[in-house]
Amino acid sequence: MIPALPSMPYAELLTVFMFLSAFVGLLVSVILAFVNTVQRHASRLLSVSLFGVALFALTSALLINHAIFLVPHLFRVNMPLHYLVAPCAYLYVRAVLYQEVRFRRFDWLFFVPFGLHTLELLPFLLHSAAYKYHYLQLLLVDVAGVTKQQEGLLPAYYHPVLKFGLGTAYGLMQGRLLWRFGRRTPAAHRPENESLLRWLRVFTFLNLLLYPPVLLAMLLPLDGTYVTIFAVGALGSYLLVASTLLFFQPQILYGMRNPVTAAPAAVEVADEAAAAAIEPPTADKKEDLARAYSLSDERKQAYRARLEAHMQEQQPFLCKGYGIKDLGAETGIPPHHLSALINQEYAMNFSDFLNRYRVEYVKARLGRPEWRQLTLEGLALEAGFSNRTTFFRAFTKLTGCTPSEYLAQVASSH
Repeated sequence: MIPALPSMPYAELLTVFMFLSAFVGLLVSVILAFVNTVQRHASRLLSVSLFGVALFALTSALLINHAIFLVPHLFRVNMPLHYLVAPCAYLYVRAVLYQEVRFRRFDWLFFVPFGLHTLELLPFLLHSAAYKYHYLQLLLVDVAGVTKQQEGLLPAYYHPVLKFGLGTAYGLMQGRLLWRFGRRTPAAHRPENESLLRWLRVFTFLNLLLYPPVLLAMLLPLDGTYVTIFAVGALGSYLLVASTLLFFQPQILYGMRNPVTAAPAAVEVADEAAAAAIEPPTADKKEDLARAYSLSDERKQAYRARLEAHMQEQQPFLCKGYGIKDLGAETGIPPHHLSALINQEYAMNFSDFLNRYRVEYVKARLGRPEWRQLTLEGLALEAGFSNRTTFFRAFTKLTGCTPSEYLAQVASSH
């Protein structure tokens, strides 16, 4: 039974709006957590962040129309989750940019405020429904009672201000991640994922806008002032805008794969065509690529074993014009992962990596009589090089001597 208590103007309209926002937010959270099978780590972080906001919106709707008396156990359940929204949003952006598949060593520190606040509220959460019903009756006699209550051990208003400060700090940290990523990675290397980067920027901007209205909603009396109505509506608007954008980004929401590369939708720090180009990048570019795209040790080991086995058994480097897209399709490793792996594990670009196998292939056969009869151009074509000049340059770069000098060394050694 819902007692007769004072309510705010436009309560019915705001209740419908908040219920709709909460429903959409919860739906997107479930899809990200259980339907999306690509980038599970990042998707679940985003799911937790949106779930925390959606539960806040649901509780706000129940408080506005006093339906919270029907489900008193929901009261205050959402409060610890406020401390998960911002850190999970930050970790989500970091996981997408750096292709993280698990937490880092000290990431547990991000969840300490959530754990402490849960312990603070645990005595209240364990109380009976009758106790909470009576508590709500006394609290909501004054419409501003919700904002005046003491949350745990800290005095009233401390937690809202702390949540605002942490949320803003995490939002700025997200922005810094994106700024550093854009600064270290040339724009020409990530055109195919510009839509994903655009989503990350918009998501970060929405998070920065989320906390000032939420602070107003928590600190100002829940009366009929337009400021309060705006603050409550802003919370629902955040969910609707973020969820709508995700629905227009199905590769993020459902984990759809890129139809061209069959790779998980992620930030590609090296454009596949650029990675397959013949000219070697500068040292600065290689450093930028390696820093901008980091693979986990577990993934590196698995990729490296698969890559080296394929190169030795199938010898794809013998094919003229062989590119990183071809290697990615044959090994099942996304081209942007290959580019990062080769940069970080072998300290070279794809062109040098491929030419190293070709040069070793030639060196292993130069002593054979049938190979000694071949011209430099013939050697180049047999090993997969496109022409004599490219072969000569690659051989000299990787061995420190010309093919003729190396052949002379081989002849003198016999």
